[in-house]
Amino acid sequence: MTVPIARLSIAVLVMLFSASTGAASRTSTPPKTFINLSNFKLTLPVNSRGGSTGKADEVDNGTLNGSPGYSSSYFYSDTAGTVVFYAPSNGATTSPGSGGDHTRSELRELYRPSGPTEWTNNIGGTMNASCQVNKVAKKSAKAIIGQIHGLDSIFVLVYYDIGKKTVEAKFYTKPGSDAATAFVVASNVKLGDRIDYQIQWIGSTASVTVNGRTINRVPGAAWNKVPVYFKAGAYSSSPNKSNAAGDATEVAFYSLQLQH
Repeated sequence: MTVPIARLSIAVLVMLFSASTGAASRTSTPPKTFINLSNFKLTLPVNSRGGSTGKADEVDNGTLNGSPGYSSSYFYSDTAGTVVFYAPSNGATTSPGSGGDHTRSELRELYRPSGPTEWTNNIGGTMNASCQVNKVAKKSAKAIIGQIHGLDSIFVLVYYDIGKKTVEAKFYTKPGSDAATAFVVASNVKLGDRIDYQIQWIGSTASVTVNGRTINRVPGAAWNKVPVYFKAGAYSSSPNKSNAAGDATEVAFYSLQLQH
């Protein structure tokens, strides 16, 4: 069956302006002005009352794309022309009390907002992004900037390690398992440096490319046809309690593009 091109690709573009000197600051322009959010929802590092305990709140697809558009301290555009994701280390989480003890300000792909929200390797998917990591939670020293995630399992993680100054890719062996293999994809990456990355899974091959270097993997057969989705933003690797005040993970995206 032939599928129209408009249904095969989702372009998520962040407009890059000339950065002025000095630190960038938040603007009143909602991120939807710069990013096509029509196939996303957003997870926040706070609960539905704006508090830092309990279950993380979500901003649904309609709110992200409605009028005037969603913007907050955790997801906003700045004067450097980037869209900033900010996740305080102490905060609400997606599954409190059952293992999900990490905060995030993160977009979750909706493959079909009005239909199946996940895709499989038979369909295939590619996520290209350019970003910079501005802050990293001190206890973990890692900021997760991109993922392929199943309904209840991580498949691929891409993260920045501030201590080693590396961007690494971790491929999980099978759904529901903590067993994984990590690879250094880029080295000598300092805080604030631009990171260009791609995460791809098509057919029998999964790959991660960072700043021009590619790691290819053939996933185990258990991943075949497992429904998955892309995620991008700022995901703290630090447990969400007893962190210093002001400790946070912050990632600013220059561009983000998905294709299926």
